[in-house]
Amino acid sequence: MIKRYTLIAAVASLVLLAAFYWWFQGSLLATGLYALIAGFSLLTVPLMYRFAGYSEADDTQWLEEREAKEHDEMSRRLSTIRTELDGLGLIEGVRQTNLLSNIINDYHSVVETRFFGKANAPLTYLGAARTVQKHAVQNLADAVAVGHSMSTLSRGHREADEIANTEQQVRHDKQSELYGDQEGRLSKLFEENNQLFHSLTETAVEIANIKSLSDYQRTDAQARLVALAEIARKSGQ
Repeated sequence: MIKRYTLIAAVASLVLLAAFYWWFQGSLLATGLYALIAGFSLLTVPLMYRFAGYSEADDTQWLEEREAKEHDEMSRRLSTIRTELDGLGLIEGVRQTNLLSNIINDYHSVVETRFFGKANAPLTYLGAARTVQKHAVQNLADAVAVGHSMSTLSRGHREADEIANTEQQVRHDKQSELYGDQEGRLSKLFEENNQLFHSLTETAVEIANIKSLSDYQRTDAQARLVALAEIARKSGQ
């Protein structure tokens, strides 16, 4: 918003400067003095914009719009992931999807009712919590991919059982090994998510018990969640 206002002011200044130059018949001294005054006035636009509180209001509106958009996108993605996990028969994945949906909805409600429009809102915490949530969603999406690969391996396993020969036995053993690897990966994804859920819930409770947002800086919630978000961010690269 401030960029738009500054650009409008700059265009208006140039137009007026040209008119001033024409009015005074090309007087360089008068035009130069006017240009200095116009330039100084132009610099006051972003300063007045900030000091008058408009910048903070725009930042709050931008954050609210981004939060609403991210919440809607994550909710729709989780709904799709849940359907696929249910179709694959991954009960733990379905449970985690339901739990994460509740966590995201609770987070969205807290952001809307407690943080936005308030001074000293812990934006670092909000960003870190969202990063961890997105990582948990990605883990569930990865679980869907793993589940599909396990389903494919399982069908190949059954076909190998029906044809008993050396070549098929080798393939059978290889598929069994791959299936075991995928099972291990699936377990790690679910275990990591359980840890993420625990941290998100623990931190949310700590935040909810803070009487004043200014007291937030005196807790270890932010440091703990920021560290977790950094780990999630690196593992997603």
